[in-house]
Amino acid sequence: MVNLGEQAAGSEKPLASEKTLGQVAYDALRGMILSGEIRPGERLAERELARRVRVSRTPLREALGWLARDGLAVSRPGLGYFAVEFDPELVAEMYAFRELMEVRASEMAARRISDAGIAELAAVMKRLALYESEAELTIEKLRDEVHLGLRIHEIIARECGNRFVCDALLQLYDRMRLLTWIDALWFDKWELTRQEHRELVAAVSTRDPERAVIASRHHVQRAGSDALWVITAQHGETPQMAKEMRR
Repeated sequence: MVNLGEQAAGSEKPLASEKTLGQVAYDALRGMILSGEIRPGERLAERELARRVRVSRTPLREALGWLARDGLAVSRPGLGYFAVEFDPELVAEMYAFRELMEVRASEMAARRISDAGIAELAAVMKRLALYESEAELTIEKLRDEVHLGLRIHEIIARECGNRFVCDALLQLYDRMRLLTWIDALWFDKWELTRQEHRELVAAVSTRDPERAVIASRHHVQRAGSDALWVITAQHGETPQMAKEMRR
């Protein structure tokens, strides 16, 4: 689905050979982090990683910068880069809270969404349809699609009409941006996410609260289950433990 040979968005334009090596390094490091080969919280030592990925330190540093921007790594001044760390129990609690708040917000939004809100959702879906029509997406385009997917939830939160619910969800979404990438990059379930987004938008836009509740709950529970599978695997636990934590 993703063409990793393209330059990530926002980076300085390197030479063609460096561009390819930077993307190769990014792809390799991303896979190591999401698979658990690089442990959560582990320091990303440049010299060792350059040896393992078989690139020089210049494209490796480029890749580390992309990882930090995408939420897969964190930069600590004077110490370097570290793999992002999520605690499985924290992830379970985040998704449980998201389900409580988002299902309610979707129901409320379906009852009171404005015509402007419906038009805004339609504009987002129109842009997403352009990406769905492409056989392969570059990292830049996938990043934009992930952002637009999050935008759907932000619009619905705003349209629910409760400022406290909206503020709580927006803060939560900021903390969960990496987990959104799990859908897109690890489980390769982005097409399923697309379908779930279409159903949620249709439910809210047609002002159908019951349908919105069902669509929202299904989307959050499915995404949460997948995220927990990855996070528990990173921590050396079993998928069964992820299922138990979801109960």
